[in-house]
Amino acid sequence: MKKICQVLEKIQKKGHDFAARVFVIKKTGATLLSNRAINYVFSSNNEVGFNSPSPYTKKSIDNVLATTKDNLNKWITVKANVKEDFKRFHNLDVNQLDGLAIMVDTDNSKMEAISYFQNIYFSPN
Repeated sequence: MKKICQVLEKIQKKGHDFAARVFVIKKTGATLLSNRAINYVFSSNNEVGFNSPSPYTKKSIDNVLATTKDNLNKWITVKANVKEDFKRFHNLDVNQLDGLAIMVDTDNSKMEAISYFQNIYFSPN
């Protein structure tokens, strides 16, 4: 059973790339591995609303905000309620974040992606 789980984990890690991602982080302990995170991603393989733990750490959740299936080469706007998402995914009440990363990620799949980001902001509503 352990070998099967290792193979499945490798498959998931191999394809764990997204055309675009905005990664929000809340520090919850003394080490980097104790942090909680949400990856707001643009996916070519999953539908909007799909979410799952990252294959690298269960403390990070991938949450699909948009898909490239219908939005390839289109400018789109998305919104997320980060506070509600931290409560839903991590059972944490968050009023402040400790990190933000913006990425285009294709290192595992060896594919190419170009993404543009604009006007990323946080608001009380």
